[in-house]
Amino acid sequence: MKTGKMKKWAALSMTSLMAVSMLAGCGGSSSGEKKDGETSSGKTEIVVWTRDSTVAAVKSAAEKYNQQNENVEVKVVEQPALQMADQLSLALSSDEAPDIVSLDCTKVPYFASIGAFADISDKYEALDYKDTFSEGMIKSGQLEGKTYALPFAADVSVLLYNKDHYQEAELDPESPPKTWDELIDVSRKLTTDDRYGYVYAGGDAGSHMFTFMPYVWNNGGEVLSEDGKTCELDSENAIAALSMFNDLTNTYKVTPASVTTYSWNEAQDAFLTGKASQIVLGSAAIYSFTSGEHEDMNWGACLLPKGPEGTEYASFSGGDSIGITSGCKDVDAAWEFIQFSLSEEVQVDELAKGGLLPARSDFFDNEYFNSTPEYQVLKTALEVGHTPVSLKYDEMYVPVLEAMQTCLNGEKTPEQAFQDAAEAINEIMQ
Repeated sequence: MKTGKMKKWAALSMTSLMAVSMLAGCGGSSSGEKKDGETSSGKTEIVVWTRDSTVAAVKSAAEKYNQQNENVEVKVVEQPALQMADQLSLALSSDEAPDIVSLDCTKVPYFASIGAFADISDKYEALDYKDTFSEGMIKSGQLEGKTYALPFAADVSVLLYNKDHYQEAELDPESPPKTWDELIDVSRKLTTDDRYGYVYAGGDAGSHMFTFMPYVWNNGGEVLSEDGKTCELDSENAIAALSMFNDLTNTYKVTPASVTTYSWNEAQDAFLTGKASQIVLGSAAIYSFTSGEHEDMNWGACLLPKGPEGTEYASFSGGDSIGITSGCKDVDAAWEFIQFSLSEEVQVDELAKGGLLPARSDFFDNEYFNSTPEYQVLKTALEVGHTPVSLKYDEMYVPVLEAMQTCLNGEKTPEQAFQDAAEAINEIMQ
């Protein structure tokens, strides 16, 4: 482990870490029950940290695994999503890290860079299903040619639309927009005195990354260079995506007047209550329909419409990646559980059953998805997914949000907004 970098980070962040230290899962029951990697019964103990969004599936998987193994006991510790990074940093700095961690894939590059993860390159290369993973998520788990984390529970961005609204506007609900021009045309026809054709969370930086950046990619642009050290939002193709979004908002006025301040929840509510006809969301929204939570909505899903300079569709490939920490005392035992976590028994019977997307594309043909054709759209989105890989991903949020809002509020042109964002992000990357 690169302890020098880790101690430096810990020193710089001690103020924020102290604020959450009382909540740290590593300092309580998990570390108290663990003795040199063994339980009181003499079994090898593997402690797994996971975010609250996947904890139910992981706990159920651990129960199954423990019943099948006499020598290993897997213990799952839930961490709130917003606190996971701080908790893990604190645990690493005090040598009390879990054996396995499942966390937001965008956070993996930073932790890999400070030596938090064990190198599992050979194990990954030996998997006969490694080609079923999203390329974007795989890249986020790699650093300098080595693999440190694998996709576990995927999420992708797709365009959701209200089929009843399409029919009322005399649009074919089975032919959603495939290009930007079609998106603009359809959105204009869907906009009435009572509702808007399109909605987005304009006040949320994470939402812009997940729901807008695919428009950059599907127009042949990039958010970051291949090495993750240079921002490319100031390129012509990226600026064109922001121009299109600006046209939707200000030229054609197919979005709510206050959309640039909308939170993630406000944007979703506008769509779910019928105040907006189209929105870009992820797999959780689709599960809310299939589980009956919004059974009254006649909805559809498609890939995000493609830009004029694009050669393929694109999606944001997010979700959770899973890896073994560098402090794990029994890497082989930890790897056995990761393999179990990537098996059909977990990916389908736990994740898919609960509405989460399998990390493996070969598991989308399952009893829980087959009755909902839109899950095949999600499968395709996973195959064309992109994940911005950067050691400073979260630090891009402020300049991205500022660029989007200053443009969409009419304070800057798309060119100036993204040029300023690229300059600010490049300074962060230094």
